[in-house]
Amino acid sequence: MQRRYTVRFQLLLLGAWTTLLLGAFSGPAVAAVGAPMIILVALGLLWPRTSFGTTNLSTANDSSICFEGDVVLLRLRLDQLNSQRHRLEIRNEQMVVGVYKLRSSEETLEVSLPVFGSYWLAGSLLIREGHFGLFEDCLELGLSEPIKVFPLIEDVTPLARMVKAQFALGRHRSSQQSHAGLEYIDVREAGPGDPLTDVNWKTTARTGSIWLNQRSSELPLDLVIMLDTFPSAALNSLTKLASNLARAQLRNFDRVGLVVFGGTIGWIPPASGRFQERLISERLLLIRSYPTAADKRIDLIPRRALPRMATVMVVSALYDRRIIQAIKDLRFAGHQVVVIGPVMAFGGSNDMHALDAGNSESGPGDPNVRSRARRLNMLIRRQLLADLAGLNVTVIDTDLQSTRGQGDLSHVD
Repeated sequence: MQRRYTVRFQLLLLGAWTTLLLGAFSGPAVAAVGAPMIILVALGLLWPRTSFGTTNLSTANDSSICFEGDVVLLRLRLDQLNSQRHRLEIRNEQMVVGVYKLRSSEETLEVSLPVFGSYWLAGSLLIREGHFGLFEDCLELGLSEPIKVFPLIEDVTPLARMVKAQFALGRHRSSQQSHAGLEYIDVREAGPGDPLTDVNWKTTARTGSIWLNQRSSELPLDLVIMLDTFPSAALNSLTKLASNLARAQLRNFDRVGLVVFGGTIGWIPPASGRFQERLISERLLLIRSYPTAADKRIDLIPRRALPRMATVMVVSALYDRRIIQAIKDLRFAGHQVVVIGPVMAFGGSNDMHALDAGNSESGPGDPNVRSRARRLNMLIRRQLLADLAGLNVTVIDTDLQSTRGQGDLSHVD
């Protein structure tokens, strides 16, 4: 238990010292005026510290696993709750999530966690206000098990379908194509690159658009999702995209693995099934950005995490030169590579350096500087896409999904 003194106490302490100093020069009459302040300061310093008793902070039933935006129920039990006012500050890594006033010894609190991640709520404080508002006694609380907040499930079927389509777009037919089986699963609307060999004619005639039969796969696709975790403003959106792509591919009966490539490197070997889906989802909850200038190579990834004939789906905004070099190394190693992310977005570290350099000359409020920086970024990005296209790397820009709709998703091959 810790005691911290309030602003009121600090003002009283300043007033007490001031009156004592003035009394030393002007006489005891001035010091008598500040006697109440001196008494209150002495009470604040000498007031005994009493224990909070037994306290317990835990999650209610079925609240330890949820999705973004869900309300989490926390249960707080206090051994004793006296007449003094109590409040609870819910914190996670020094960030205040919520402040709640306590009225009984057993409270159920509703907490909203809008961002995905693993929350231990370490650093949460149970605060008891002292007499006259001079001090506060604080007790640090935490959870015995973390609250796992998963990203919202989004429909990434058009993106997953475009990845599948790349196996029929090259000069040669890939031996790793996921061949359709005989078992019927469902129908789906045809998309770019879909072969029209298994059309569902009844649904097509009823809706007026082409619908295909969806069947189970006889040859699973070995797919490795490489997530770029180098410092970037798009890291959260890239992590959500990787989680949804892994879920979509695993439910398409493919074998999916994960490689975290950034300040730290981690991996999960390819596998299939619901357990693999849960394993990848929980690993993505721990994603953090660790700035480092160290060189990163795909040689650090073991063969079992990156099989020789596996297709690599790089989820990246292509801001860091090391992820671009890793893509080139993957192509030279013989892997089929697909890049998915906001690759034409403005806001990378190089873009900001160019903008700052322009601002130092023309001033931060000059609109021409930002427009020139955007044009320069567009030229650099187009050259980068041309270089990747020369290596037969497919690039899918996810920003086009929001600006032109799902039907206009394009790729550079």
